[in-house]
Amino acid sequence: MTGKFTGNGTFHFENGNDYSGEWVNGLPDGFGTMIFSNNDQYEGDWSKGKMHGQGEYHFFDKNSQRFIEKYVGQFSEGKRHGIGTMLYKNRSKYIGTWQNNMRTGDGLFFFPSGDIFHGIWKFDVMIRGVFALVNGERYDGEIKEGTFNGYGKYFWSDGSWYEGTWKEGKPLTGVKYGKTGVIAEYKDGTLL
Repeated sequence: MTGKFTGNGTFHFENGNDYSGEWVNGLPDGFGTMIFSNNDQYEGDWSKGKMHGQGEYHFFDKNSQRFIEKYVGQFSEGKRHGIGTMLYKNRSKYIGTWQNNMRTGDGLFFFPSGDIFHGIWKFDVMIRGVFALVNGERYDGEIKEGTFNGYGKYFWSDGSWYEGTWKEGKPLTGVKYGKTGVIAEYKDGTLL
């Protein structure tokens, strides 16, 4: 849109993007829809030419010729920022806080397997929380590189549980308890 147009209108940009909606001073501002040159699509609030406010963003896959992922939530300065839900192509789902397009803060993640993680994220990485596994077992503790690392507790479905440190998903130093008390001790990854 040339000049300082204000109102409703449709415009095809030189970069291949197409916008239809509200304009203020020649920029998308208010409610509108952008179809990007890669066929991604955003519908929602705009401010000064950027996605800002509440909206829905669909990610297009050129190989399958369909939308494969979707984000619904808050945007700030053109990025996912605030509270939002992301549906991924592998059927996993994240509901929680975002900062600069990354999962950061409190969030729930639903795995395709049925496992659920609820905890703290930092720059798209899980750092601490609870894994509720579909088999009834549960882990509550620190996470590094997608697995149990640091201090945590693990609860088995038979009522036994382990408390201590973990390394690469395995007990390092701590105690496993059963209904009758201590049933095993670990030191430096070795069962005593």
